[in-house]
Amino acid sequence: MIPMADVMTIPQALARAKSEGLPVSEYSLRSWIKTGAIPSRNAGRKALVYYPALIRFLTCEDGGDVRPAVEPGRGPLRMVGNKSGW
Repeated sequence: MIPMADVMTIPQALARAKSEGLPVSEYSLRSWIKTGAIPSRNAGRKALVYYPALIRFLTCEDGGDVRPAVEPGRGPLRMVGNKSGW
């Protein structure tokens, strides 16, 4: 069972994140919710967020968008389109 104290509105989630020292902006949180990166439920006009889901997203527990600097099978950058070398 999910503790209801962990289900909160966006302003409540932002206040808790700030109190825990997490740098999250309202714009970013709303954007992540809109794209589905962080699941939410609507209650009327308010979005409800499960706070542990926000923490999992921020800490990249599921691998998130952390990618290697060079994709596997791809070499370093190279110039294309100019045969003279410049």
